[in-house]
Amino acid sequence: MSITLSDQYFASYNFNIKVINFPNGYTSGDINPQNLSVKLKAKGWQLITLNLAPQSDYYVSAKNDSGRIVVDPFNDIPENSWVVPGIAFVDITPHSLVFNVERIISKKLKVEVDLDLSFKNGYGLATPVFIYPDSVLVYGPKSVINNTSSIKTKLIEIKNADQYEVVVTELEKILGFETNRSSVQLKLDVQRIVEKTIDNIKVVVNDIPKDRDVVLIPNNIICSLRGGINILGKIDFSDITASIDYKDIILDTLESVLPKVTIPKHTQLVFTKPERLKYIIKKFE
Repeated sequence: MSITLSDQYFASYNFNIKVINFPNGYTSGDINPQNLSVKLKAKGWQLITLNLAPQSDYYVSAKNDSGRIVVDPFNDIPENSWVVPGIAFVDITPHSLVFNVERIISKKLKVEVDLDLSFKNGYGLATPVFIYPDSVLVYGPKSVINNTSSIKTKLIEIKNADQYEVVVTELEKILGFETNRSSVQLKLDVQRIVEKTIDNIKVVVNDIPKDRDVVLIPNNIICSLRGGINILGKIDFSDITASIDYKDIILDTLESVLPKVTIPKHTQLVFTKPERLKYIIKKFE
């Protein structure tokens, strides 16, 4: 085996490209292409060593320059410390790399959650996902960051959720970007989703002229709301209102109008009964 591993062999490897040696206050956000393929010739034991401790990055130098830079990766072999005597480069593809080196600026970006969430039957989110913090300070290349409005979290998968959960997740890493924090906290207000019916909600007509009166038929409606069981259980029925604007009655062509119903936050209106109301307009002499 010792004799065999002392022979010369060929092997191919794929590397991610990483740019180093930027001027102070500069970085690069785009590299074209972002990886390269290398064909090496070396003794068997040297290639085995590379396979046991794989090197994922191939370093190329910006040489403390800025602007659009084109490099030949063959010229940057000395930048890679894993290349030891006895390892010979047969080929590198592609033969040239292009990237922009530009000034670093900062910007506060909104955090967007990449969430794959499913619920146990009868459960759901009672309130929107709460993100803390909901934005982070990001440092990156000027041309890229000026056209960026948000940063995503890493994918979170939660199956058959049936209770309140707090999750800490890392932010997605973007080439050439740094953030003032690496993770955010998510609060998932998962509750049993139920419906509740509220009777005798009085409908008010707004902006009636002084010489007019409007009689609604009927003047009360029934509402059905859907939401988390803890939210619906604490509803103040005075927060549920129904109204009609007088101008909508004047413009009506169907001889009935649709009331506007205001409901508490984090609830959903399922239906109103009746859906439309008839009316009589009275004029005072």
